[in-house]
Amino acid sequence: MAQVFEILYWIAIVGMSAAIALTTLMIFAIGFKFIKSKRTVLGFSCIGFSILMASMIIFMVNHTFILPAS
Repeated sequence: MAQVFEILYWIAIVGMSAAIALTTLMIFAIGFKFIKSKRTVLGFSCIGFSILMASMIIFMVNHTFILPAS
């Protein structure tokens, strides 16, 4: 039974990482669109937010898959 929950955990982590990464890429692209349409502050805010979220995704993947907690 514990193995079933472990498999479900890994599926959830992979799915959540993919969804968050896709959303982050979309926000990053929207930031450039805002910069082109003369809303530079909003554009740079979107880009900054997406960079922050990308670093959190990298931390989550590294902590879960590469360097698992003891």
